[in-house]
This record gives sequence, C-alpha cells and structure tokens, in this order.
Amino acid sequence: MREILFRKDLRLLAALRGEIRGYAPGFLLPQCESHGALDGELHQLATTPDGVVAQQVDRVLTLARAGQAKPSAGVTTIAAALDAGEQSFVQRVASELGHFWRGFMAERWEVLRCRMEADIRHRGASMASRGLSATLNSLHPAVSYDSGVLHIRDDRSWKVFEGSRMVLHPSPLASTWLLRDDPWGDGGTHLVYPVGASGASDGAPAAGPAAEGELGKVIGEARLLLLSDLGSSRTTTELAERHRMSASTVSYHLLRLHRVGLLNRVREGSRVYYQRTPEADRLVARRYRHTLTTQFAGA
Repeated sequence: MREILFRKDLRLLAALRGEIRGYAPGFLLPQCESHGALDGELHQLATTPDGVVAQQVDRVLTLARAGQAKPSAGVTTIAAALDAGEQSFVQRVASELGHFWRGFMAERWEVLRCRMEADIRHRGASMASRGLSATLNSLHPAVSYDSGVLHIRDDRSWKVFEGSRMVLHPSPLASTWLLRDDPWGDGGTHLVYPVGASGASDGAPAAGPAAEGELGKVIGEARLLLLSDLGSSRTTTELAERHRMSASTVSYHLLRLHRVGLLNRVREGSRVYYQRTPEADRLVARRYRHTLTTQFAGA
C-alpha cells in the first residue's frame, strides 16, 4: 500500500496516513445517504464546510506534533496543504482518495468486503450472546470497556464515555485502532479497529500449501464440510453440534486447516472462533462453481 501512495504521487494522503495518531478526522468518514456509492462519498468529503476541516485537521496536527523536536515531513505536508485553504485541502484529499481506490482498492474490494462483513456478523453474534462489554473488550488489546467508559491505552490513554451513538469500523488495512471521538457532539464516537488477517494487511492471500495446490490435495470430505460451513466464525463446539461429529474430531481437522492457512483463529475469553481466510473463500467458491458447471453440463 505504501508503494501505491508514493507511486501515484498521493503525498497528502500518505502524510495523513502516517501522521494520524489515534484520532481520525470526522470529515474522512462521510455519511452518504447512498452508502457504498464512492462518487457520492467523495463529493460529500470534497464539500465539507469551512471551519470543520480546520478544526479537525488542527487536532490531528496537535497530536502528531506531540513529542516531536521538529515537525516531521508529514506534518509539514499537511500544514502546507491546509494553509492553501480548507476547500483546496478537502478537494485534494477527495481526488487522491479516488486515485487510491482505482490504483489499489478496486481490485481487492471483494476480498476486503467479505472480511469486514464476516467480522460484523461475528461481532453481532458476540454482542447477542456475550454482551456489549465482552464484545468491545475483544476488539483490540489496547481497548477495554467497563461501566459505560471505553478505555484505550497506547502511547496515550483515552477515555470515551458512553453516549447516544458509538460506531465500530472493522478494517482489514488498519494495523491498530483509530478513534474519532467528536468533542463537538455532531458525529458521535467512531472506533476503527483491525480485522484479524490471514497474512499481509493489503489483502493478499496467505502463503502456504493451500494457495499452491488444488483443494482436494489438502483436505478430505470431512474437512471440506467444515470449511464450507466457516464463512461465518464458529467454535469447535458449534461445528460438532451442527455436523454431528465429536469435538475432538472437529478440533483435529480445524488444527490442520489452520496450519495450511485456510482458517483464521481468534480467541475471545475461553472460546476460540474459526473462520475461513480469503484464500479459502476463493477455493471454496471455485470448487462450488466447478460443481455447478459439471452438473449443468451433465444435465
């Protein structure tokens, strides 16, 4: 991803990525009515009202400058762009985000989207079965929640008091948390946290035997059955009940699927959840398409 930012000459976007320390400016999270429509979101970003941009970017710069003996190159780039005018600033950010989407995100979007949607399903199920506190405590080692207060520990310590709205953003590209705790009360609290990845943060498939050979060379029918059921995260106990296998048998198969890079494994308290990696998603989809094609041809 860094290579794309520099190759496309997206200097302001690269500087923001490098200098945002915990707090994420709200104008970078547009609330477009046609959610998912890139052009609409970029237009909303590019027309952010004056005053909002300066206020939020100043906060980014204040946090970035903390502890610096002299301004970094990223801070200098951001400050110079803001000095050119707020409208110029957001229009440049919107333009660079558009280039970044076309140069990096577009071809990876389906894989990244699947990982985010799977995490949302997992967190929703966790919240229903284990409650808000346990779910928030599982987001990131630096994040904890207790008695209506969200605590975030890093090189700084944040406290976010429970309000009317808290929005969670799973990100396959983030390596740590980002917070938009709006002190002006117009956007609520937004917390970006990293989605458990199968390998590189740019969405590349995990390396391993499964990526190099056919599915049948790695797993038998029992493992294929389990893998096909792991589009959503499940525990060993859940899989054993769903497929009428012993827990020890399921555990044995899951361990081997995990070793060859076909499963992600996430521990939450005393439970361990398994879910297919993006590479496994592609392998299962490929096998399913092949099955349908064969059946259609023979019909």
